[in-house]
Amino acid sequence: MAAALFAAVALVSGNNLSACVGTAVGAGIFSRRAGVALGASGYIAGLLLQGNSMIYAAHKLLPSSSALLVTEALSVTVAVFIIGHLMKVPLSLTMSLVGLITGISVAHHLPIDGAYFSEVAAMWIIAPVLAAFSSYIFTRILNNSPSSDIWRRVSIFKMLLLAMSFLAAYVLGANTVALMVSVAGFNTIDVVVATLAIIAGCSLLSSRELKMVGHDLFSLRYSNALVTLANSVMLVEIATIFGIPLSNTQTLSAGVFGSGLSYRQRYISVKPFAIIVLGWLLAPATSFLVGYML
Repeated sequence: MAAALFAAVALVSGNNLSACVGTAVGAGIFSRRAGVALGASGYIAGLLLQGNSMIYAAHKLLPSSSALLVTEALSVTVAVFIIGHLMKVPLSLTMSLVGLITGISVAHHLPIDGAYFSEVAAMWIIAPVLAAFSSYIFTRILNNSPSSDIWRRVSIFKMLLLAMSFLAAYVLGANTVALMVSVAGFNTIDVVVATLAIIAGCSLLSSRELKMVGHDLFSLRYSNALVTLANSVMLVEIATIFGIPLSNTQTLSAGVFGSGLSYRQRYISVKPFAIIVLGWLLAPATSFLVGYML
């Protein structure tokens, strides 16, 4: 089980690091090495300080489990995520894990809390809508607000992006990473394994994504990147407080789309976002079926 947990945490840590600190790295606020250190620190802080909030979610999703079931759940989640990556279909590891362990619970006739699953489904629908709408509104406000000192404005954006980069990693550690650790049991050994996996994932599995996303997000301008990160942090933190697993890639993608719509004279390609939304549907559905057939 420890090996499966290590692989899952390392994968999600490395893959999502670019979404947390890529903007600040691309903007030259700090180096790629410093970004790795900042992101890893945020993950670990979120896991240690607020990760126990997801124990509630783990108990609701998988009321009774064995070491074998947990190992299968984490291993298959990693496999589904890798397959999606190879097929270039964006699949959320958070949503995949939720779907998978729900399928396992149904297959083993474990008690299912319908009210809790309704809350999770509602959050998965409401969060991206809120992220897109608020990003649209606040990006327009920032871009249309007059500024007599442009360099001071840029300096403020840089400081806020630095803070938001850390907080984006923090909430991911407190939500997605903590969910995996909670499914495993959330004991001292699990936390140590997850911490080592975070360091390994950030150091070894993030370089290509960090370079690519850093450039892409930086091209959105400081205001866009700041708004999308801030919205993602707020929504994932709210979900964590209520013990609901929520993918930060879901809120970030929706935020980027909403921010892009704020520019009336800029062409927005809907196809990439349609593919992302398709991935949101495929991830839990496919994982549920796999978990049910295990």
